[in-house]
Amino acid sequence: MMGGFWGGVNIQRDSTHKTQSKRLTRKLTALRQEAWRLMHTPLAEQHRWYASVLRGHYGYYGMPHNWRSLNGFLQEVRRIWFNCLRRRSQRNRRMGWNWFEALTACLPLPQPRITHPWTPRAAQCG
Repeated sequence: MMGGFWGGVNIQRDSTHKTQSKRLTRKLTALRQEAWRLMHTPLAEQHRWYASVLRGHYGYYGMPHNWRSLNGFLQEVRRIWFNCLRRRSQRNRRMGWNWFEALTACLPLPQPRITHPWTPRAAQCG
């Protein structure tokens, strides 16, 4: 059986906010371009922007069973920020993941979270 039924609602068809690979690729490309533009802004401002992007992504795609995609998006955002910070100057090129982990300990990024409860849409309307 391809999709399941739960309370008369097709679960597969009604999970519209699952992260699609084309949308994810497009979002990460736009994110890289904006991160490149913000490369030389202060770290606190960069952190505020990255945290805002992550909170928005979790707010929209935070569906049950989408945890793996949310965590993957966080890891890609971390990698984009790390690479942008390393390209700021020649001195920063020597900085490794240990340095970045220390930075994100001071300026933590939001962790993935499920923001939408697991309820069928039919129950919400009735």
